[in-house]
Amino acid sequence: MNEEPKHIKIFEQYYVMGNSRSFKKLLDKLHHDYTETAPSLRTLKSWSKKFNWQERVKLRDIENSKALENKLKPKTNKIIVNTKADYRAEIKSQLNILKALLNKVIKDIKDGTIIDIADTGELKDVISSYEKLSKLDLLMMGEATDINEMKGLEELDKKLALLTLNELKKISKANAIKK
Repeated sequence: MNEEPKHIKIFEQYYVMGNSRSFKKLLDKLHHDYTETAPSLRTLKSWSKKFNWQERVKLRDIENSKALENKLKPKTNKIIVNTKADYRAEIKSQLNILKALLNKVIKDIKDGTIIDIADTGELKDVISSYEKLSKLDLLMMGEATDINEMKGLEELDKKLALLTLNELKKISKANAIKK
């Protein structure tokens, strides 16, 4: 038996039912919508098997999700970039405040003003906040945020330097295939 337009039409009705699709629900819909004699439940199951409806549903779902992802990707990327820019602007503003506080303390120390022991806890908090905001800013730029990450990159560079040109080409080709 070859797939005919009526099979395709009924498959489309089945597909449109979404996650709640079932042959029983399709049959109820067909009995309600059809002016001609609707196929039996047994016939629907036979067509599903013969024309591979389940696999077609999976493939169409994959195609639709990829199409949606491709449609949303530019908008999502723009939102992410704008959100990062907003966070970075806020971080910069906070860093400027903390920097001003630290510069005042440094100036006071240079001028010979003695820091009260009670104030050192607050100074440590300011320094800690400055460090955390700086790391967050670096992280949002995709940069290393601590020495261990830098060492890891240095080790990777050393290992890559030991590879031959052919080995590097193989890695590059393998990476291109993954993308």
